[in-house]
This record gives sequence, structure tokens and C-alpha cells, in this order.
Amino acid sequence: MLLLTLLLTFSLDFRGIWIPRWSIDDHQNIFATLDGRFNHIFLQVFALGEAYYPSSLVPVRKQDDQWLRDFLIEAHRRGIKVSAWLNVFYSWGYAPRTRDMRHPINLHPNWYVEDREGRSILSYSIEELENRGIEGYYLTPANTMVRGHIYNIVDEILDLYDFDGVHLDYIRYPARRFNNDVAIRSRFMREFGVDPSDLSSAGFEQRFGIWGSEDLERRLQELVRGDLSDFVQMLGTRVRRKRPHVMVSVAVKADCQSAGTDYYQDWSRWVNEDIVDFVCLMAYSRNIGNILNKTLRAVNDPRKITVGLGIYRLSTEQIAAQVEQVAALPFSGVVFFSYEELRKNTSYLQTLH
Repeated sequence: MLLLTLLLTFSLDFRGIWIPRWSIDDHQNIFATLDGRFNHIFLQVFALGEAYYPSSLVPVRKQDDQWLRDFLIEAHRRGIKVSAWLNVFYSWGYAPRTRDMRHPINLHPNWYVEDREGRSILSYSIEELENRGIEGYYLTPANTMVRGHIYNIVDEILDLYDFDGVHLDYIRYPARRFNNDVAIRSRFMREFGVDPSDLSSAGFEQRFGIWGSEDLERRLQELVRGDLSDFVQMLGTRVRRKRPHVMVSVAVKADCQSAGTDYYQDWSRWVNEDIVDFVCLMAYSRNIGNILNKTLRAVNDPRKITVGLGIYRLSTEQIAAQVEQVAALPFSGVVFFSYEELRKNTSYLQTLH
């Protein structure tokens, strides 16, 4: 029992919670609801291409920011760190498209990902996206204009507010096939003399053979993965130069292998090479044992891993069991998704010892 208590004390140093944009109007009650159980808040201030503060760069959903300044002061008074949570490449969902001309979906439709056949994701219907398990419309990570756009938004947030961290969400591709970016194609053609859009054509395998085709496909995946990692590294370097004390974290697909293969999100590399300070696994399933064990094998320092738990889909008893499961391993702690469910059912508080 003593050993278990020591493990719980050590492994749950990090007790975080995601506060999504639809919950920020409850800002006056948030700290009372959290009841001193959490020491890190991920507060969503940029999502679907829109700001929840008075931005000069993008469409604004919340013009007043005095609540935000007061929130940060109160959090720091209580010893709670707050990260600015941004949806990076996920630019619009299933709702009717905004008519705001400052939004990229109207101003820069060429910023969005294309599939292997060169079809823009913007031409996909909601039904087509749903059938593919895609949440909505994504900007293309390889586009230098898109990257500049993200840099500017992060700069603006850090210039305006005293956040302790920048938390990057949806910093991935929507699916493996949406990688037909001009910059990626150009780099691949310079290196291999082949247009990657030809890899899936009928006659390509006859020209290069099965092994040659598979090798080129593998190299294309590596190029896209590496290119996204380069962006994450550049963004992290930019943040640290601007505000050295600010932490850079990422919400990631929980299975590191699938994250890299299906979404080009090579987060185990980001952790092992200190590209980011830590990641939050979106481990929202009932059984997380395999994910935790796979993660332990993939990373050099498990203390750079926090485990996101889905209180929106699991009972308090299940969450309690998962908290103890994480606490018995050398991860830094847990993050609850999300505040909205905690507000409705505060019994989840009892799962944090």
C-alpha cells in the first residue's frame, strides 16, 4: 500500500483538463468546479479558423478579453498553469460554411489539402468526410503560407496574454491519402524524378515493379512525415525564442504507429528529440493498456507523456481505474477531456487522489 501511494504521488504530478471553446462562457465558475484538483488547464482560444479573443488576424467569436486576462491572473494566483489550446490545421467542421471573407475557407481555398488525385478536400461533401472518419476541412501543413498564418496567430496570442504554454491540437493530416501538396510533390520529384501523383496510376507498377513502387511510396510517406516534423520543430523554436519559459505541447493520436502512418504525426520522434516539451495522448478508449505499453517502448522519457482520458464516454469507476493504471507507470500524469462533462458530473473529481 505504501508503494502504491508513492507511485500515485509521483506519477500524477500533472493533473490537466481541456476546457473547450463551448465551455469558456462558464469562466466565472471554472475554478470552483475544478475544486483545486488540477494544476494545468488547456484553454481553447483558437478553433475552426476563429479566435476566442479580439484577434487582428482572423475572424473573432469573442470580442471581449477581460475575462481571459482575469482568468489567467486567477489561475496563476492558485498555482495553476494555463496553455493556449489551438486547433492548428483543422479549419472547419460539418456546420454550414462561414461567410466571413477573412476565413481561409473563403479567402484562401488553395490552402486546403488535396487527395492523391488532386481533388481538394473542400469539394468533399459532409457525407463523404463522415464515411472516411474525417472531422472536417483541413489546411495543408506543407504550404508555406499556411505555416506563416499559424506562426502569426501563435505570435499574436503570446504577445497579448500571459500563457504558460502553447498546446497544439490537430497538428496532423486528416488521412494518409490527402498529401498531394505542391511543395511535397516538388521536393519528391527533385529527389526521385517521379511525380508522387503517379504512384497510384495503373501503369506505374509495370514501370517500376512491385518492390520499386512500394519503396517510392514508403519514401513519400517519410517525406511527408519529416516535413510535418520540421514544421513542429520550427514552431517550437519560434515559441521558445519569443518566450523561453513557455511550454510547447501537442495533443496526439494515442497509437504512435497509427499516428505516424495514417496521419503523418510522428510524435514519438517529437518527444525523443525534444522537439516538444510533452504530448497528451488522446487515449479515450475503455482499454488503454496496450497503448500505454506501446508508448513506453516508443519513448525515451515517459515523463514527457501525459495520458488524456475520455470522461465524456466512460463512467467514474472506469476513469478511476484508468487513473490508477497511469499512476502505476512512469508517465507524468493525466488530462481529462473535458471540462464540460466534469461540470455536469463532478463525481469525476473523486478519481484524482
